[in-house]
Amino acid sequence: MSGARVEVVDPKRAAAHDGAWRDLSARALEANVFAEPDFILGAMRHFARVDRLRLLFVWRDESEEQLIGAVVLEFPRIPVGFGAARIWQSDQAGLAALLLDREATEPALAAVLDWLVEARPRTIGLMLPSADASGPTLAALLALGLRRRLQSHQFGQRSRAVLMAVGKLARGFEGALPKKRLKEWARQIRRLKERGEIGFRTVSDEAAIEKFLALEARGWKGAQHTALGADAGLAAFTRSMLAGLARRGRLAVHLLELDGEALAIGVVLRAGERAFYWKTAYDETYAEYSPGLQLTLELSRMQQRDPAIAATDSCAIEGHPMIDRLWTARLALVDCVVALRPGPALGLRVWLAAEMARRRLREAAKRLINPLRGRKRS
Repeated sequence: MSGARVEVVDPKRAAAHDGAWRDLSARALEANVFAEPDFILGAMRHFARVDRLRLLFVWRDESEEQLIGAVVLEFPRIPVGFGAARIWQSDQAGLAALLLDREATEPALAAVLDWLVEARPRTIGLMLPSADASGPTLAALLALGLRRRLQSHQFGQRSRAVLMAVGKLARGFEGALPKKRLKEWARQIRRLKERGEIGFRTVSDEAAIEKFLALEARGWKGAQHTALGADAGLAAFTRSMLAGLARRGRLAVHLLELDGEALAIGVVLRAGERAFYWKTAYDETYAEYSPGLQLTLELSRMQQRDPAIAATDSCAIEGHPMIDRLWTARLALVDCVVALRPGPALGLRVWLAAEMARRRLREAAKRLINPLRGRKRS
């Protein structure tokens, strides 16, 4: 196992190694705010099903001086012979909970696979969800699988909007948008200005977090009891996670205000050169002016003016009705499962067939239930 050591840690011990974890985040192969201490420890304290989760630290060696990997694994409810472990991705996360040292990627991945073989002998595979289809993490996992003669399967191909750095586009993202559409949005903001004083500002204080929770609760998510503030655990997680990121200069809460009252709020998280448009909410009584879109237009301009940001991930569903109209670039995502042992991996194929059937049933249920709820996709 090339000297690397895997340790299962509880939240209390993990917090004691906060410095090592954050140091790993700064050296990560792919920046991922959803695998950092503020997000993971907050989730495990406040809403995650921790009975099915295990947080693993991968140390470079027995000295425990340097972390080369951190991952949260989710295990099946029933450990039958064709179960696969999943790298955990909560409903609140845009990416799976995995950090790998860019200088020790293969040893870290190999240590996790070896630990699974030894500690969970009934587990037949490891699934990485929502991987960047052209990213280095997926490439490293597939390369390790090839060297070990492990079967692997990629499935669930999809994409979501992403805002790239300006590059050669003098006008940024707006240069790729239809002029007719831009003209209509400009007309909407002019009409909104007739209602009072319009302002855009960016803050990261506790008051802004509370404003976001309150605004989301007044909208359709509040009506459907899916707003973050409707669940005590999710509300506590949101407050603690955002407050932690704010203390480190990694949070931006963008507000569009009319006479000092918030019409739309967007929450952006930062990790390295990558930003994540985590959540947004808007006042639906002003829907004719598209306040959420107007906020996102200004937010996008700010993101592209920031030389420290290479890309902003929308964290949105594929085909999102708002963000897909603004951001024309796409981040290709894929799920990947790799066997833990060499051979024909019949069990892995059985697992994959069951997984695909489960997803089809879930999507069919959504198509039936969501129209009855009048649920919006935003």
